[in-house]
Amino acid sequence: MTTITDIMAESHAGCDELLARAENLAAGEDWRNLTEVFDAFVVATEKHFSNEENILFPKTEGILPPGGPVEVMKFEHRQMRDLIANLREQLSEQDQTGFLGEIETLLILMQQHNMKEEQILYPMLDQILSDEVDPLVQQMDLT
Repeated sequence: MTTITDIMAESHAGCDELLARAENLAAGEDWRNLTEVFDAFVVATEKHFSNEENILFPKTEGILPPGGPVEVMKFEHRQMRDLIANLREQLSEQDQTGFLGEIETLLILMQQHNMKEEQILYPMLDQILSDEVDPLVQQMDLT
């Protein structure tokens, strides 16, 4: 049986891998390849956020309390988007020190965020949306 937890954890892993590759390329000052990998990371991350914000999270309205876990996740998405914008600027300036410092902050935030989703939010969604999981997954952009 397909679960939201499995699908979204796999998406997390893909984003994590791209970000780790970006960090390694920045450490080696491989700006050309870094740009390509970072762009792929941004696309994958935005798809992930969109699947949550436009497909999963709206299904919780009226079920989960306002200001609860979904609102926390949305707030953290905004924080990550701000960090990504900062990283894009540092990448364009080829600022290795700034990029590596900012990416470390993003890595920590993402690890904490993903743990909350995978251990708390997604299992909760699997339970409360059990009859809707397959149709919801079909709506997602998982490419």
